[in-house]
Amino acid sequence: MKKLYSKRIVFALIFSFFSSATLAEPIEIKSYGKYQRMIHMKETEGVVKLTQALSSDHLFAVGAIQHGLGEITVIDGKPYLDYGDDGIGNSKNVIPHEEQAVLLVTAKVNKWQSVKIPDFLPQDKLFEVILSKAKEHGLDVEKPFPFLLEGGFKELKVHVINGRNPKFAGHGSKEPFYHSAVATKTHQPASVVGFYSASNQGVYTHPGESWHLHAVIKENNASVHIDGIHTGGNTTLKLPAVENHDKRIGLSMSDADNEGVKSLIDLPVVNCSIYKSCPDHLG
Repeated sequence: MKKLYSKRIVFALIFSFFSSATLAEPIEIKSYGKYQRMIHMKETEGVVKLTQALSSDHLFAVGAIQHGLGEITVIDGKPYLDYGDDGIGNSKNVIPHEEQAVLLVTAKVNKWQSVKIPDFLPQDKLFEVILSKAKEHGLDVEKPFPFLLEGGFKELKVHVINGRNPKFAGHGSKEPFYHSAVATKTHQPASVVGFYSASNQGVYTHPGESWHLHAVIKENNASVHIDGIHTGGNTTLKLPAVENHDKRIGLSMSDADNEGVKSLIDLPVVNCSIYKSCPDHLG
């Protein structure tokens, strides 16, 4: 059968190359419990054993201990369970055998890519930068993804929950669902674990919100939920590494790139039947 190699085939090969170059390493995210259901139905029982959910290597996680007894943060497999009955800090780094989470989201990430954030950014601007850098580095921001922030922070507004608040009267109540210890940390070194998810708000984020951030503060071994964040000018953002990503993908192509593609598309149509065998560049 005669093989006709046309411009369409060449263009398809080019398109295939650029498409494959943007494929990210799969991000394995698992979630347990639903924030919206927890609040609306006032369900605080555990939904998964922590020893089961946190058994993988290179795991990162945020969540809440059953009955709202504290905060869960995991950094590269190391757990920090901060029980709020003694305030903020003194986290346990060994999981009690029967301990469970009422809410938990985990991600297995083997490799990260680092991006420096030299500016002092308030929370809304920081979130804009994270999304921009995620796109630039090949992540699909229509899907959930984890991220890390490391360095010093101008301000962290944080809390650690400590059991049900009986005064909570349901959705719209002025009283919070859980009691909590709160603090505002300034000029604070910390390691932040965050998850972005615009597609399923109210699952492991607050309803109407797309972000869930925790911090580990090493000086008092604290594991805290972040209510407000302001970077301190020396922060490193870490995003899951993307395989074979060319930063030009998703950005406008330069004139030189366009000329290169145009020259390939404009290759002449070749009918291989005139050769005893096709030229090497046509296979």
